[in-house]
Amino acid sequence: MFTAEAVARMSDVEVLDLLRDLERQRAALDAVQVRALARMAELRPDRDAGGHRFAGAEVGAALTWTPAHAASRVANATRLTTVFPSTVDALAAGHIDLPRAHALAEITTTLSDDHAGEVETWILARAEHKTLDRWRHALRAKKDRIDPEGADRRREQRRPDRRVDLYAAEDGMAHLDIHDTGERLRAVYLILDKLARTMRAHGATDPLDTLRADALHEIVVNGGGRGVSVELHVAVPYTVLLGAHAGGTLHGYGSLPNTAIKELITTHDTTWRRIITDPVGKVLEVSARRHPGTDLARHIRLRDQTCRYPGCHRPATACELDHTTPHSHGGTTSAPNLGCLCPLHHKLKDQPGWHLKQTRPGRFVWTTPTGATHIVDQEPLVDYDIPPPRQPAPF
Repeated sequence: MFTAEAVARMSDVEVLDLLRDLERQRAALDAVQVRALARMAELRPDRDAGGHRFAGAEVGAALTWTPAHAASRVANATRLTTVFPSTVDALAAGHIDLPRAHALAEITTTLSDDHAGEVETWILARAEHKTLDRWRHALRAKKDRIDPEGADRRREQRRPDRRVDLYAAEDGMAHLDIHDTGERLRAVYLILDKLARTMRAHGATDPLDTLRADALHEIVVNGGGRGVSVELHVAVPYTVLLGAHAGGTLHGYGSLPNTAIKELITTHDTTWRRIITDPVGKVLEVSARRHPGTDLARHIRLRDQTCRYPGCHRPATACELDHTTPHSHGGTTSAPNLGCLCPLHHKLKDQPGWHLKQTRPGRFVWTTPTGATHIVDQEPLVDYDIPPPRQPAPF
């Protein structure tokens, strides 16, 4: 459709338009494939064989897919066409892509069809500008909110699935895959990160990712992690403290059901900080002020959660605090003028043609060299479907 010569003559605006159009065309073709895979399942019914193995085997042979992958794709396609027809329509129109459709089918498998349909309606109304990570995060949070008692039950059902797997990789490397509860693995990661940063402070020059791997080996093989403690940040709507089954959010992980929050409170040394949010759950103030500089940094990192460049999910704890309006141009060191940017996007901000404004605290507007604007707004630390009462109960 486009020759190499035609692409080589395109301007930056034309290239971006082409890329967007190609994504829409890809999504439309993926929708056709989903419907074709579902049709194959109808033509090869094999429920007694345990799922879609017959259809999967035939599709896999035709497309050079493994039987397991083919069976999974057929099963996903069948679920999408039967339970989520509106999602397939959105895929055909290019409003979403196939990974988002698959995420919806996968994450809602433990919900009833009625609840799954509610989740579909909710997420499709909020599809615009959500990266895949934010899409999955939103789906998990909505699933727990729509069936909070079921969230506790599902978590208990999943706990026996804890496992550690080892996969070979290239050139003598390997992957260690750990499947465990979110709060336990978040604590493990924070300990590894703390040890890695201690190594860096003592002169280690390797990247933090490498040092975290070294720290894991040191802990497991030599017990080098003894005596290291970290703080987990759990945000909950005040109604949880009054007994409501509303769940909460573990910073750096995502949605947590009530049972997980209760376990954290009762089995860990927990430091409570009052986090004030607006009616849709966005951070307005973090209390317990001791050292202004430290507390301001904590406020910004909790408010922003990740790098404020569109689609970047680098955790705020690994980002630099940037003055949106440079200090040399009169920018103040205050919440309305500070934001989290990873080193790459911190540098990008200062490149010719790029402009960044913070139109209100936590709302960042990027302007690219082509004149396009991208808005990165503050994500709720706690997700609400219905605004809470104006006056929170005292706690």
